[in-house]
Order: sequence, then structure tokens, then C-alpha cells
Amino acid sequence: MKKLTKILTLVLLVVMCLTVLTACAPNADPDKAVDALKKNGYTAGKEDGLLSGILSLGLEGLDCIVSGSKSVEGEDGKTKIEHVTIYYFEDADAAKASFEKLQDKSDEDKDDETDWVFKQSGAMIYYGTKAAVKAAR
Repeated sequence: MKKLTKILTLVLLVVMCLTVLTACAPNADPDKAVDALKKNGYTAGKEDGLLSGILSLGLEGLDCIVSGSKSVEGEDGKTKIEHVTIYYFEDADAAKASFEKLQDKSDEDKDDETDWVFKQSGAMIYYGTKAAVKAAR
């Protein structure tokens, strides 16, 4: 009985860790990410990444780009823009190869935000404010 309890506890712990780790990234389906952003009040859209990625940044294997933004009034009364950009690639290797180029792009778009996120998750790379990334789930 003790052995069964230990195994069940371990399985439950693994499942909870996987849930927490996967909940941090935007939705892996671009259409669902756009829908989630719109549902949360963002102006969002999806564009074919092949042409724009190759022409503007020289990215190989780019499938599409999803972006969304909205303005929010901060506690200090100033208007703040929440923004997220998600690059979806054909595979994780293509995303990994483009990571540095997109990090430079992220730094250009960054607006002295302390809550700015830039990460790769599988075949996607995303950056933006934490609230916007969370809204894209």
C-alpha cells in the first residue's frame, strides 16, 4: 500500500509540473492564440510569416506571425501598451536558429518594460509584456 501511494504521489507531481510548465507559453495553435487575444480585448491578427519573415529579418522556416496589443490605464493614470508577438516556425530547429535575430527585434520593440518576456517554446518564439503573453494562452 505504501509503495502504491508513493507511485501515485510521484505521478501526480509530474502531471502538475507539466501543467505549470506548459501554462506559461502562448497557445501553440496560432488561430487559438488570436482568438484568445481578441477574447481578452486585444486587437490581434495573424499574418503569413513566409514572406515577411524572409524579407524583413531573414528568418528561415517561419510559418506565421501572431501579434496583439491593447492600451491599458496604469495605476499612475498613464496609458500603457500591452503587446505580444509570437513567431510560429515549422519546427523547433528553425526557431532555435532564429532565436538571436528575434532577440534583437525584441530589444528594439521593448519599451523599458520591467515585465517584458522573450522566450522560445518548441517551434515558437514569443515576446511581449507578461499580461499580453498570458492573454494569448
